[in-house]
Amino acid sequence: MTHDEKTQLRLQLESRASQLREMLDRPLEGSAVAPDNAIGRLTRLDAMQAGYMTEALRRENAQELAAVGGALHRIDSDEFGMCRNCEEPIPFTRLAARPDAQLCVACAEARERRR
Repeated sequence: MTHDEKTQLRLQLESRASQLREMLDRPLEGSAVAPDNAIGRLTRLDAMQAGYMTEALRRENAQELAAVGGALHRIDSDEFGMCRNCEEPIPFTRLAARPDAQLCVACAEARERRR
């Protein structure tokens, strides 16, 4: 991988980390009606579901931020851009689409088939 490619990936990762931190720093936004103040059973269920969905999104964002942070930590090492499974280089096109990728396409597909 060239220096320019690594620089491009670093900028992508830093930008995504900044976006994720901003999303996680925002106050929780739920339903306009708190579950305890809901008028009817459906409104209460809607408010609870909105809260669950918000929490799930926050967990996903936190997990992605951890993956992006790990990639930023590895980017200057020889480990970055190498598949953790087969130890072959991950193509730049995959890293450009998913800079935090730790598996090549073949190994990622094999892992998905096992699930």
